[in-house]
Amino acid sequence: MTPEQELINILTSQYVKWLVSCIDKGFVMARKRESAQVRRSQIIEAAKHCFQKKGYAKSTIDDIASEYGLSKGSIYWYYPSKRDILEDLFRHWMDETLKGVYAEISDLKTARDKLVRMGEFFIRSLIEDLELYSSMLVFWGSSYEDDFMRERIMDLYSQYDEIVKSLLSQGEKNREFSVPDKEVYCTLLIAMIEGLIIRQAVSKALDLDSMLREVGNIVDRVLPPLEKS
Repeated sequence: MTPEQELINILTSQYVKWLVSCIDKGFVMARKRESAQVRRSQIIEAAKHCFQKKGYAKSTIDDIASEYGLSKGSIYWYYPSKRDILEDLFRHWMDETLKGVYAEISDLKTARDKLVRMGEFFIRSLIEDLELYSSMLVFWGSSYEDDFMRERIMDLYSQYDEIVKSLLSQGEKNREFSVPDKEVYCTLLIAMIEGLIIRQAVSKALDLDSMLREVGNIVDRVLPPLEKS
């Protein structure tokens, strides 16, 4: 083997080792990011349970830590304060509900069907995860004194307003129904869902399955279908 070939083999071997090292480091970093996401999800779940049982004001970092067997230090590593956890919980709730709404209505044709499916989505979600929706009481309560929470809630309202108003406009354009005042009807439709969330979070006694079956009839009462000419 010539000296040139030996040098090429050495350089090739070193390059391969360097490449494998880079891949390993990337894998480790990816695993670390995944682990961080898992831990944040655990903390959010623990906080959700605590806020549901004791309320936001009475829940402590110690309570959240003991809920999932986490150390207090591990929580502070990801969240400097309880308020930071609340903000992340709200972002989680907001992202999950908005993604869920869009996923539910994206394949439907008529505005009426989309409005019905939205209502059904929120009731089904309330049945499946009352704890998450009960967190809305914490968000609303915090918004009185916390500008950040108030701004985030108003941002959420504006996004839901945009969705519902666009559906009302679509339905009116396609002569599915008539909407005398889109602003008023939009507010009323959203308030009906909010009222349902509050009532169930407080009482935990509503017959949501029966209400789920009636969503279509309720939409038809609020927005009577136009007679086809």
